[in-house]
Amino acid sequence: MKKYLKALLFLIPLCLVILCSCKPIQDSSIKSITRPYVAQYECIEAKLGETNLLDDYEYVRIILLDNSDMELNYKQKNRGVHSANGKYSFDEETHEITAEIGILGYKFKEKTIIENGEFLIKKTVRNRELVLKFKNI
Repeated sequence: MKKYLKALLFLIPLCLVILCSCKPIQDSSIKSITRPYVAQYECIEAKLGETNLLDDYEYVRIILLDNSDMELNYKQKNRGVHSANGKYSFDEETHEITAEIGILGYKFKEKTIIENGEFLIKKTVRNRELVLKFKNI
């Protein structure tokens, strides 16, 4: 019994020294471990054909609020802020996100994959390619 007690008394301080010498992970939190995709994403590229759509906007943001709710916020230059709510689902294995949102009376449903905090939406609109690239901010 004394041997076990001595070993235990030696191991506890040793474990504490090892733990204290470790650097914490920079973004360590419950959110980053459980649902790291729940975040705010800023549109960093928006093109329709050769036209840069971001020239007309101060910002375009998608906020994944929890397990299923999302919000789209955007502000056109010299105009007010607009907002729309939607729903999404996320596949933990494939990192595929499926989102549905109503804007200006139209329902949009898209699928894409979130990789390294970024995702890309590509769609054909009036025979031109629409490309929207979002990055976690």
